[in-house]
Amino acid sequence: MTTVLLHTGQTAPKVERPQPRVQVVRGGRHGLNRARHLAASTLNVLAVALLLGLIVSVVYSQAKITELNGQINDTKTQLTAAQSEYDYLATQMSNITSRASLQQVAEGQLGLVQVDPSQITYVQLEDQSVIEKTTSSAQLLVSDVRTAALNLLGSLNP
Repeated sequence: MTTVLLHTGQTAPKVERPQPRVQVVRGGRHGLNRARHLAASTLNVLAVALLLGLIVSVVYSQAKITELNGQINDTKTQLTAAQSEYDYLATQMSNITSRASLQQVAEGQLGLVQVDPSQITYVQLEDQSVIEKTTSSAQLLVSDVRTAALNLLGSLNP
């Protein structure tokens, strides 16, 4: 502490500093404790709400994953069935279109026979050669009437 001497030889009076004012809150210290308790309770409630939100979101996401896995399994089952059916149909088509199978159907069900090379006749025409079928005027008239009738019927039934 410093002592100041005045020109008269006396010491200067001590100046006291004013004490800071303390605001009195209703309830005093009890009010301050209540505010702290309320803030702590609010933080606890927020923490619990956040934790519950996380738990609900995890449970929901697990349920959604389980649902999607079920859909994936159903689709895989359908794909496997479709692949099996495709393989079966491809085998059937291969069997039907094979040369031996076609020959059996042609000979057995349709009564066709293979052509013998001796049955084939080759005709060579000259550039100016034309084969004409001779017809009578009566046949031409009947043919024209028939064509006209077919055209008329075709235009009536679109």
